[in-house]
Amino acid sequence: MNAKEKLKRDFSQSPDKYYRVKLFDELGFMRRKCPKCGSYFWTLDKDIKICPNPPCTEYSFIENPPIRKMDYIETWRVIEKFFVKNKHESVPSYTVVCRWFPGLFFTVASIVAFQRSVAGKTVFEMPAERIIIPQVCLRFSDIENVGVTGRHMTNFIMIGQHSIYEKVNGVQKGYWKDTCIDLDYRLLTEALGVKPEKVSFLEDVWVGPNAFGYSLEYFTEGLELGNAVFTEFVGTPEKYKHMGYRVIDMGAGLERFTWLSQGTPTAYDAV
Repeated sequence: MNAKEKLKRDFSQSPDKYYRVKLFDELGFMRRKCPKCGSYFWTLDKDIKICPNPPCTEYSFIENPPIRKMDYIETWRVIEKFFVKNKHESVPSYTVVCRWFPGLFFTVASIVAFQRSVAGKTVFEMPAERIIIPQVCLRFSDIENVGVTGRHMTNFIMIGQHSIYEKVNGVQKGYWKDTCIDLDYRLLTEALGVKPEKVSFLEDVWVGPNAFGYSLEYFTEGLELGNAVFTEFVGTPEKYKHMGYRVIDMGAGLERFTWLSQGTPTAYDAV
């Protein structure tokens, strides 16, 4: 078991502390353990027994898209409009060459745009309290999956939903897990028209450069659309501590939303 798998196991042993959010209790989401891979997930559908993550679950939207058809640009506009309506500032993409964080050559995720190294410590700086951003990313670690899964790309747009949750002079700034998952669920069901019983959340962990957190990946019809990471630790999986503030790091693939709306054989066809 590697360090990330151990973290995921440890976090999943305390689901009420790390993964349960207000929305799950309000709507009656049930927590299940996948008999195939052992992962834990949350669903409204009492008949679903296996997790939504391929290969445990296959795509079911190909040639049968569950939402109205949209092109690449329209998809972004719908998502941007939803978050701006919910008090997020739309920020243009940063450069794809990461010049501001030592050890990173390329912007591999939207959160990287706001990650800094100050006196050897990892900190986060954002131009607004709530942010939505269409960040251009390069991720060469996914090369082996390109052309295989239909959803992986080396160059893609990551929809970044970000907020720093902290108390400043006695005033609470930003938002945390409950609000994040509520927004992501409403994006799917209200803005895009996904049926509630088609939305599932998978428990996971995301480890970034010197900072990490537990996460809830959201799926529909076997396709992971986004990953809401709740970053509150700095260091490595073997040695870490709390940051003192917390960061919402939700990253979603814009191409995947367009693909879901078109039901083409791969995301490349849709984009």
